[in-house]
Amino acid sequence: MTELPEVPALAEDDLAFLRGVDSPTIANAIEAFKVRDRTAGFIGGEVRSLFPEMPPMVGAALTVTMTNTSGPLAGRETWWQMYEALASLPSPSVLAVQDVSGAPSRCAYAGEVMATLAKRLGAVGMVTDGGLRDVHEVRALGFQYFARYLVVSHGNFDIVDIGTPIVLDGQEVKTGDLLHGDANGIVIVPREVLPGLPDAVQEVRTRERAAMDYILSPQYSLAAARERAGY
Repeated sequence: MTELPEVPALAEDDLAFLRGVDSPTIANAIEAFKVRDRTAGFIGGEVRSLFPEMPPMVGAALTVTMTNTSGPLAGRETWWQMYEALASLPSPSVLAVQDVSGAPSRCAYAGEVMATLAKRLGAVGMVTDGGLRDVHEVRALGFQYFARYLVVSHGNFDIVDIGTPIVLDGQEVKTGDLLHGDANGIVIVPREVLPGLPDAVQEVRTRERAAMDYILSPQYSLAAARERAGY
C-alpha cells in the first residue's frame, strides 16, 4: 500500500453547502477561479450514477486499483488494508476504484456487504470504471454508486494497490481529492476555491436565471440574446 497523504477534514459548513448544490453548477462555478483547464477536473460520462435520484455525494477519495483474474482464489489481506486506509480518512470519504483487469465488465468490485462496511467506516459512495452489484440493497443503505456496469458476479477480484493516483474515464484522481457527484456525473472540487465557492455559485445561478428569463420573455430575439451573451 502506498503511504497515504494527509487529508484535511472538510468543515461542516463547507460540507453542508456542497451537499445543497448540483454538480453541474459546482463545475461551472469552479471555472471562475481559473485553477485548471476547462477540459479537466471531472470524470467522463462512462462512469454514471446508478442512483440518480439521490442527493449530491461529497467526500474525499481513497484511490484503489483492482483486477479480476482466473485461477486460485485471491487473498484478502489487501482488502483489510483498504478498509484500514478508509478508516484513517476523515469522513465523508469515497472509494474510487480503477479497473486494471482489461475486462471491466467481467466482475463486480462491490456489493451490499462491502458497501455496508465502507459506510460504517465513513464512506458515502463508491466510484469505479468497472462493475458493481446489489443495487436494491445498496440504494436502501443511502450509499452512492457510480459505475460503468452492473455485473451479477464478483468474479475473482483482487486489490493491486491502495493510495496511488488512478484514472477514471480520462480524469486522474488522487487520494484526498474532493469528489462531488450527482445524476450528472462527478467533478473534483479544488479545496483552494472553497472559501469563494458560495459566491461563485450564486453568480452562476443569477446569470443563468437572467438568461433563461430573457429567453422566455416576450422581448426575446436571437440577435438581442447574442448581444446580451457578449460572445
